Amino acid sequence: MKRMAVMTDVHGNIYALQAVLRDIRKQHVDRLYCMGDIIGIGPFSNQVCEWFYSLKDTEIVRGNHDEAVLALINGEPYPESRINVQEHHQWVADRLYKRYAKWMERLPRQIVTKIEARTFQFTHYPMDTKSSLLPISEDPFDQLVPPNGENFSQLDGLEAETVLCFGHDHDVHHFSMNERVFFNPGSLGCYDEPYARYGIIEIDGRKVRFMKRRVPYPMDTYVEHLNRIDFPRKEVILKLFQKNRRTHHDTTEAHRISSNHYNE
Repeated sequence: MKRMAVMTDVHGNIYALQAVLRDIRKQHVDRLYCMGDIIGIGPFSNQVCEWFYSLKDTEIVRGNHDEAVLALINGEPYPESRINVQEHHQWVADRLYKRYAKWMERLPRQIVTKIEARTFQFTHYPMDTKSSLLPISEDPFDQLVPPNGENFSQLDGLEAETVLCFGHDHDVHHFSMNERVFFNPGSLGCYDEPYARYGIIEIDGRKVRFMKRRVPYPMDTYVEHLNRIDFPRKEVILKLFQKNRRTHHDTTEAHRISSNHYNE
């Protein structure tokens, strides 16, 4: 049996990430997968990159925020659809250490691997072959939104019984379609409650068990820290951590397994 942790959309929230990594150390996982957007929104990009850079048995893919910041660093076209975020991304780009920018450039957009008897794909957001070749300026991560069976039915090249883990949409998603399973544990770093979310997946042959976890972290301290820093879109970002912002409410309890979902 294999046991792995999956997380996504850390978004520069070092407080939430550290809490989750402490919890993961207790879970005896074989490997950690991160589905991108490790930077952007939260201002602690270098601190978050430092943690990921030093982790063993960890694989990471790039997300749209990661690629947008890299585009600015490299003088490449920036997505017009995100023009209102460009000043914030430039602020991040100007402060990102060069060694982390070079490291992020080497990260793939997706990872496909066989674990036990199942094929797993880890990506920031599912995309068809055509979209996967598009530069960030053409919004490759936004071609099949929102995440649902109708949109994902357009995906090509997915093997039967593939488990696809993704992020991008900050809410929790877990559904099956045409013998394929789609799982998003929810954004780790952008949530309006003082919990950092991630998932544990157990694989035993063809059987897969999904567990959603919410780990308490000092969100008030994080918000206080944000208030002490001047950065673009600060007021917009602070609103992300206000209660009742979201339309889809996750009712799972704190620091406990909230779902024991099996797929065979």
